[in-house]
Amino acid sequence: MASKEKNMEALRAFFWPQTIAIVGASSDPRKPGGRVVQLLKEFSFPGEIIPINPGRREIQGLPCYPSLEEVKERVDLVVVSVPAAQVPGVVKQCAALGLKRLVIISGGFGELGREGRLLQDRLRQLVLEHDLTVLGPNCVGFINTLQPATPSFVLYVEGERLRSGSAAFIAQSGALGMLAVFLASREKMGFAYVISTGNEVDLDFASMISFLSREPRVKAIGGYLEGVNDGDALRRAFREAAAARKPVLILKAGSSSEAAEAIRSHTGAMAGSSEAYRAVFKEEGVLSASTLTELLSMFKAFQPGRLPQGNRVAVYSLSGGMGILTTELCPEYGLEMASFHPATVEQLQRLMPSIATVRNPLDATAAVALNLEDIRRSIELVLEDPGVDIFIFVTPFWRVFGTAASRMLVEVARHTEKPFLVIWPAATKEVKNELYENGVPLYDEIREAVFAAGALWEYARFQKHREVPDPVGPPPVPASVSASARNRLRECRGRLSEVAAKELLRLYGIDTPRGAVVQELREAVEAARQIGYPIVLKAVSPLLAHKTEAGAVFLEIKGDEELRRAWEQMEHNLREKVPDLVPEGFLVEEMVPGGSELVVGIKIDPVFGPLLMLGAGGILVELIKDISLRPAPVSPAQVLEMLGELKTGALWRGYRGRSGLDLDSLAEAVARFSVMGSDLREEVRELEINPLLPSPDGRAVAADALILLK
Repeated sequence: MASKEKNMEALRAFFWPQTIAIVGASSDPRKPGGRVVQLLKEFSFPGEIIPINPGRREIQGLPCYPSLEEVKERVDLVVVSVPAAQVPGVVKQCAALGLKRLVIISGGFGELGREGRLLQDRLRQLVLEHDLTVLGPNCVGFINTLQPATPSFVLYVEGERLRSGSAAFIAQSGALGMLAVFLASREKMGFAYVISTGNEVDLDFASMISFLSREPRVKAIGGYLEGVNDGDALRRAFREAAAARKPVLILKAGSSSEAAEAIRSHTGAMAGSSEAYRAVFKEEGVLSASTLTELLSMFKAFQPGRLPQGNRVAVYSLSGGMGILTTELCPEYGLEMASFHPATVEQLQRLMPSIATVRNPLDATAAVALNLEDIRRSIELVLEDPGVDIFIFVTPFWRVFGTAASRMLVEVARHTEKPFLVIWPAATKEVKNELYENGVPLYDEIREAVFAAGALWEYARFQKHREVPDPVGPPPVPASVSASARNRLRECRGRLSEVAAKELLRLYGIDTPRGAVVQELREAVEAARQIGYPIVLKAVSPLLAHKTEAGAVFLEIKGDEELRRAWEQMEHNLREKVPDLVPEGFLVEEMVPGGSELVVGIKIDPVFGPLLMLGAGGILVELIKDISLRPAPVSPAQVLEMLGELKTGALWRGYRGRSGLDLDSLAEAVARFSVMGSDLREEVRELEINPLLPSPDGRAVAADALILLK
């Protein structure tokens, strides 16, 4: 947000205006200034609408004023719809009149290149100078269905009713936000607020999450996000929503370089790396969608306000095939099939015909489908089972009872605290209306429903975890260590040598192999005997980016003669492959026995800062790309969570007779590395340990290290 933090009262006044003036109003509803007037009238804005246009006395049946100075009434909100070059003048006029709340729908700013960016910078300076509250520019306005107020030029709904609801939607693409309103209206869903932030010279995505987190009538917050420039502010807003127990559901764009460039052109926001956003979403409990359909699927699931106690799902089906397909998808979204309690099974067997499958997934068959009361009672029995956390009802057709069936489902759903989802592709319009109107999540597609159920569990699990704070936190590092590390880096440029990088690791308490830097073969033999064979021999230079390709590393050297041959071969390799290189020396190190390898890295993201990566190391890095990401720094407990997310995580716990390393040592080492990356974020561009190996005594040892400087 460009200006100082807005308090709740100021934002409520902004989004609940009593009088709205439209500068650039038009009689033509095809023009933005005309469409704003039309929509305010069409959706019954309860306050006063004041068109401003010097060339008209009347617009769409309303008295029109030549300028804001001529308006005698108090104006709460000014909508600006004039060419971009005229916007600063209008803003100055508003400031002079004490009109501090503006929606600028005009485009032609940062999204249009250098001239537009200069104009936007000028606009931002005016906002700061006059302490204004501004939405936009280059936005489509906002909708407050609770009032209702619709200062926007894009709004389409199915039917004639603007539905309200307990969710809110923030969009950096205004048209996409209004598309969400339209699609939701087709399923009888509504939003309390829909806010288009545009180029965000003042009110931005993060500040809107913060506002909606404190709005009592909003229970879930969703949005379309292209990018932000202040990652810390966004994370604070996410935490505010989490503290209010309001799920945040995000459709994030910008995963490709082409999309990132389009984002810079569209809103001027930094896209950041998609990996960084995913890591932040994971850490802050934000639920991510890859399509607008997925986003609306989650909105439907969260609408009743119920969270599961666990991830155990009961699938109740009137179609064996659909039940099986639903069951197959559950593990993909972190869900398990519930095991019915023996008492539940016994009661179901007494109630249902012998051809029914009384296990999970429960196949009630067509025979039961003809007895509405038996279905109701059997659903209640499943819901009462203490081993069931989430209930999914599945049927392809079921028209024999008409809306009586949907009324029964509504009634049963009303009397349970467990999430209750319905998959009914062939539901009639009347059935859909019955379920929609009563807040029962209804889905046409099996995957949509299971995805939404998984989102419910993911958020519930996040909240459970949030309620039990990490008692340890990231490892404390004395200020003297950070100062010493920065001093060492002050005179360095580009890339550190492996020796210098490992010195920094040891400074932060991370183990490295025992070793010595030597200049001659005689010194190498002496060092190897002191360390004990087998040893590793490496050339030392910050210019050696790829030691293996240059023939500058030899492993598992077992004796003096083998060391002599390796030394001579390495000197030959360096002369042949990098003739201009003068190594600083040669590193003789203990050979840490091979085993399960990890790679640990830090990259400095332009939006969120240091990002920790933990993954399968060695040759597996490129082969399977098995990684977990978190914003740094992290605690040892968070490292263990990350390890649990890896497909290869079992290798480090010990698998089929393989000895695992000491997980506490691993977690401590990686956490210290994350603190190092966070401390040195201003000096370094990238840090990496590859591999991080288990030593014979169970410690985690950094066998190789890379540090790139800014």
